[in-house]
Amino acid sequence: MNWARIYPLIERWPGGGPPPTFTIAADENGTAVVELAWDPQALASPGSYPDALRYYSTDVVFNATITNDDGSSRSISIPAQTITLVDNRAAWSIPQALWDGYIQETLKSLRTPPTSTFSGHLYYRVRITAPGASQANIWPSNATITGANASAAPHISILPMSATPSSQVVPDQQAIQAMGGIPLVPTFWGDLLTMLWRHLPESNPDRAALAAIFAHQVFQSAPLATRANLLKLWLTADAQGARVRLPRLLDRRVVTGSNVTQAIITKADLRGGKTLVENLLDVLGITPNPVLAGVRTLGQLLEDVLREVLDPNGQVNQGAAGTCSPTSIQTLLITVNPSEYARLVKGLLASGGNATLANGSAISVPVGVMGAAVGGAMTGPAFLLRTYSEFAFQTAMLQYAQASFPSFTGTPQSIAQILQATIAGGLASNETQKALTGIFNVNFTTKYITFPAQQTNAAWLAAQTAIRDSFIVDLPSRPQPMILGVFWAAPYANGHAVMAIRDEAGSARVFYKNPQYPGSNPQPGIAQGGTANNPPRQYEDPTQSLESITHTDLGTWIKGYWLPDTAIG
Repeated sequence: MNWARIYPLIERWPGGGPPPTFTIAADENGTAVVELAWDPQALASPGSYPDALRYYSTDVVFNATITNDDGSSRSISIPAQTITLVDNRAAWSIPQALWDGYIQETLKSLRTPPTSTFSGHLYYRVRITAPGASQANIWPSNATITGANASAAPHISILPMSATPSSQVVPDQQAIQAMGGIPLVPTFWGDLLTMLWRHLPESNPDRAALAAIFAHQVFQSAPLATRANLLKLWLTADAQGARVRLPRLLDRRVVTGSNVTQAIITKADLRGGKTLVENLLDVLGITPNPVLAGVRTLGQLLEDVLREVLDPNGQVNQGAAGTCSPTSIQTLLITVNPSEYARLVKGLLASGGNATLANGSAISVPVGVMGAAVGGAMTGPAFLLRTYSEFAFQTAMLQYAQASFPSFTGTPQSIAQILQATIAGGLASNETQKALTGIFNVNFTTKYITFPAQQTNAAWLAAQTAIRDSFIVDLPSRPQPMILGVFWAAPYANGHAVMAIRDEAGSARVFYKNPQYPGSNPQPGIAQGGTANNPPRQYEDPTQSLESITHTDLGTWIKGYWLPDTAIG
């Protein structure tokens, strides 16, 4: 066995609700032992402690008597459990009696002064033994749960519930009932959401986001299954403020035709027909690539994908400006069909690291790449990438589209050096066409500058003018954005890909999104209405990565564009 993992369904569990449930995964079947502890020290040193609940292991009989918050006694008796992996996975829930004991310790810790040393965090570890093996595979390792950073080891938190619950009824009881559950608890998800709705203060940002979802017209008009799934998405998006950002999904629309738009939560992917909400929920069902050591809960991976969907631009790319080719392609896909992006990424982030494009072509994350990135070897300007999703998608597209792709072997440092050169080179015009055709299953025509035999300035300008004139006719004739190639930093040198979204004949300007920076974090010095050179451009709305260039300037900086035969997405 090479790896083992355990993930809780959500990070912060409401006290008083159903007990936490974990997903256990490995690269082989076997039997698992789950350990829980109040602190990393007890997890690293299993044994009996004066505080009986400080350490627990599923493979031994547990008998203890504790003192409740009100001073009464509580007996907890739990038999030893056998947890068996089937198809490399298993689900395990904390026994109800044990969970009730932790809740009492939480209440005691909130007294003044506290009558319990429990911090409200439960650290966890799994030991999985493959059939016939004499030694278990353990995650996290002792090195992770000891030392200065031990408090950051994998753990869940118990969310104290208000003693005076809200009398407000959950606004959409029909959707609550349709949320479903887990084995043996058919109402699990709805019960958990109802618990949070009743007990979280109205000023709590998570609860405010849920209230905004209930009140949104797009939510109210959506089919029952979509409403139920969106509520489940809110419940499980419990990482790094993802819940607070979810109402923004309801505000977003995609263009499907001339003057025709559709809410992105109902947009179906291109291979399977699942909606964006369904594909985001599916992220919670994958076994993540085991090298993604920073992923401690499945909610973190969900947040990773959601961040790209809501803010579809990469960080500042360096090296040759062609670095932005895969970034622009990603931005176009998310803008046109975020559900298709989520479908692809969930496969690329899974342990297999592969997916199938809309045209049936197979793509995969290059072997060794994710480990090098996560291991800290990715130094240098070409690796300012925000998310695992972005990194997985872009490297997979580089591998798929490039005619000659390097073999990533060797140490993480050597892999990093090779990949830096690969990403810095970006995609050639024919490689970009291949990537676009594969992603959208639509034929694209490359309309690119033909290098003049006599490379004089006049010859260059004539060739560029012809491409520019064609582009400002083709762009308005298509309902969706197009990838536009321009020179960057200096004429006739590096190329750069942007996503053109509209042409305004009245102002003779082309508006585009520049994937060199995400709208959530514009580069220092960029301000709305400001200008820049090489090429001459204006910053229209940095929060949307939106810039513009005049027709005249485009005529001296354009390289080409890729024209789809039909509507895409």
